[in-house]
Amino acid sequence: MSQRKVKRRRAELRREEAARQVRHRRAVRRFALVAVALVAVVAVATGVLVVTSLGKPPETAAPAVPSASVSPAASTSPTATASPSPSQ
Repeated sequence: MSQRKVKRRRAELRREEAARQVRHRRAVRRFALVAVALVAVVAVATGVLVVTSLGKPPETAAPAVPSASVSPAASTSPTATASPSPSQ
């Protein structure tokens, strides 16, 4: 191969490598920006949930049964009110 062709080929390879590096930098930059945006969205959503939950009274998993509706007879066991057994 002549000197001129070698120089031309090397220049072409340099240009291709430079273009490849530019594409790679853009892809890395895009990935970083998308990651930062995703983290920001999650942070904002979490903040909104926290702020809205602070304004409400806490909720329990199962509703509490009021003690007034429970009858006193149901809370005591039948053996505690029964007379002692003859074997004692």
